[in-house]
Amino acid sequence: MSRFQVRKVAVLGAGVMGAQIAAHLVNVKVPVVLFDLPAKEGAKNGIVQKAIDNLKKIKPSPLGVAEDAARIEAANYEEHLDKLKDCDLIIEAIAERMDWKLDLYTKIAPHIAPHAIVASNTSGLSITKLSDVLPEEIKPRF
Repeated sequence: MSRFQVRKVAVLGAGVMGAQIAAHLVNVKVPVVLFDLPAKEGAKNGIVQKAIDNLKKIKPSPLGVAEDAARIEAANYEEHLDKLKDCDLIIEAIAERMDWKLDLYTKIAPHIAPHAIVASNTSGLSITKLSDVLPEEIKPRF
């Protein structure tokens, strides 16, 4: 049996949950691409950058070492979906709305690496229904 190695992770959703998942990953030195919607004003990665900055302010901090926040790369769904191809694990952590999640899965599917595992942080939505929009070759890895 071969071991699955996680060299880079994408976290979809820079809210409290997504940002803190990213923090825990960089705590074990795994680089993260943290995605969210493009900001309507200012820098397009402004939402993600604010989430990264907030990780350093939370007490107790989810970051073991504040400098590890530099391992989190800010990205948005409009410009950076191609970054998913370099990720071994993709964790979706957006709001608990089936329509939003299905729309996001449809958008990211063409960019997922052939070996990548895709996961959802959902606490109450059907994983089977979430996978309905994924191509057949991705479903076994979801």
